[in-house]
Amino acid sequence: MIPQRYANLLNIIYKNKSRRIMEIGTYNGAHATEMIEVSKIFYPAQTVEYFGFDMFESLTEEKLKQEFSKQPSTLIEVQELLNKTKINVHLYKGDTRNTLSQVKSSIGQVDFVLIDGGHSIETIRSDWNNVKDLMGQKTVVIFDDYYTNTEIEVEGVGCQTLIDSLNANDYEVQILEPMDSFAKEWGVLKINMVKVVKK
Repeated sequence: MIPQRYANLLNIIYKNKSRRIMEIGTYNGAHATEMIEVSKIFYPAQTVEYFGFDMFESLTEEKLKQEFSKQPSTLIEVQELLNKTKINVHLYKGDTRNTLSQVKSSIGQVDFVLIDGGHSIETIRSDWNNVKDLMGQKTVVIFDDYYTNTEIEVEGVGCQTLIDSLNANDYEVQILEPMDSFAKEWGVLKINMVKVVKK
């Protein structure tokens, strides 16, 4: 079954006319390509910017299991794919606990962020702590992997702990529909995306 929740990304980029897009968890570049093409509806390609972060080929089997993740394409494969969009593409290879903090000051404020890289609570918290420094009043941050009503709790992964702890005075939080459901050996995994903006 094709996940339905990813339509939220394109709808929000279209609605907000996002030009500077960041994706933590580039994976194979497919979602990046779709998001970029929506942005190009409103802007000349040479003015659109994409900032993509992933482990790419450096992701080990141990890290993959630890982060409840998927094996991404290589950096070169993703770069070649995204070069076809003719926009300004910036890819960063490595653990975002290191790379994101190192480059965020040179990136500056962005319009749209998808946090969908490592799924451990520690990695998601680190990604958020860096991303919130790049937010302006119109920036939209989307978290994937908000696990709801799992038959067996997924220990130590997912953004729900962080999302549920955000200060309601500072941020507006919206759990987005649709929910995707996946049958697992241990039960049903139910996943939503979450939208976070500054108040």
